[in-house]
Amino acid sequence: MLLRKVKNYIQKYELFQHGERVLLAVSGGVDSMVLLEVMEEVAKDYRLKLFVSHFDHKLRKNSIEDAIFVYNTCKKKRIPCFLSAAPVAEYAKREGLSLEMAGRELRYTLWNRLCAKYDLQKVVLAHHLDDLAEEIFMRLIKGTGKRGLAGIPIKREGRIVRPLLFVTKDEIISFAKQRGISWREDYTNKDLRFFRNKIRHILIPFLEEKFNKNLKNSLKKTALIIAEEEELIEELAREKFREIAFSYEGELALKFYELKKLHPVLRKRIYFIAFKQAGVPLFRIGFSHIEAIETLVVSRARGPVYLPGDFKVYRGPGYITITKKVFALPYFELTVSEEGTYELPTGQVLRVYKKRITQDMITPLNSMTFSAEVLDFPFIIRRRKPGDRIFYEKVGHKKLKKFFMEQEVPAFLRDRVLIVEHKGKIIGVWGLYIHPEYKVKEDTKEVVVLQLGETYGERIS
Repeated sequence: MLLRKVKNYIQKYELFQHGERVLLAVSGGVDSMVLLEVMEEVAKDYRLKLFVSHFDHKLRKNSIEDAIFVYNTCKKKRIPCFLSAAPVAEYAKREGLSLEMAGRELRYTLWNRLCAKYDLQKVVLAHHLDDLAEEIFMRLIKGTGKRGLAGIPIKREGRIVRPLLFVTKDEIISFAKQRGISWREDYTNKDLRFFRNKIRHILIPFLEEKFNKNLKNSLKKTALIIAEEEELIEELAREKFREIAFSYEGELALKFYELKKLHPVLRKRIYFIAFKQAGVPLFRIGFSHIEAIETLVVSRARGPVYLPGDFKVYRGPGYITITKKVFALPYFELTVSEEGTYELPTGQVLRVYKKRITQDMITPLNSMTFSAEVLDFPFIIRRRKPGDRIFYEKVGHKKLKKFFMEQEVPAFLRDRVLIVEHKGKIIGVWGLYIHPEYKVKEDTKEVVVLQLGETYGERIS
């Protein structure tokens, strides 16, 4: 009965393609051991190549016995088995995560690496209907939106699949006993100090007894309805993301004004798409992060918004971007005494050279050009400092701080902007300003070119 149901779900939701290489997450518990048994049958129908991953969380003294049990089972079945371990409790403490969240993050990181290294197309998890019900209640109690009420998806991002999701724990145990399947018991599943276990052993049995004995199936129907609607919203968000996303200085950026016009529901979904593409750890993103970015978009806030994984979201002129760059930079001055290549404390290289103006002259990318008839050696490349002013004809001097505000340069980025100084006055603000006396004019015959490369040793021409 269970095997037939699971095969029907696999066909209905198109969980596998013929000939795929799939990774089964097997803990040694009854759920994952039944998954292993079922997938052996499914593999025959779809010509799948099976692999097993066992992850030891190092939370119990005898956890190594689970690993040995899974390894021996796979050896008998002639299924390749990857054994991995990590001190989850230490990782959780270091990163400020719950044990459950830390374990989940480490497991998914492991699976992604295994898939990349061994060309595996699917990761198969043993979540079942009881898990789905528990997840919905956990999210509801902690606070969630409609997306959270969809619970655990039967497939996610084309890689993660859960063929047992719509069968109950009782069905799984019954199947295991009928087939004579051995499994390992994890006593922590009964420890009521864990929030999930309180939901599992106290709340759901109470609701089934007092309100609805078919509670899990009712939640399943609700989750499926919501999941269908969420799939539509997700696709709309992906379409909009493709329209407004672009690369800015090697970082993922979103067109600010187009983003601001969107409905908040689409905006928030686009943030998650952007997070994933930028490499932000999605498991750690919470309501407060999303609301902070919303404030950045719909109000006058400049940010930055700090995200897990040392990422930042900041607003620039006409865009918002996600980055891991470190913006703090001590004050420096570099004297440019002759043509050549200079290393900057910003991690960039500056090439300085003179060039005769010709009709077919093309200005290099990421460069500034000054009249060589006015700019001679030496001159200084530096970071901004208090009291800096720039000069405009018919206007006079203007504070650099005010200029940056007018140009919508975020405050935390201003120390990264290079200043060019000659004979005690600012003649250039990188990419934004050139002193009127130093600009290239129609009768200019020779120029001084300043060209930036992004890293030490980068070749620029």
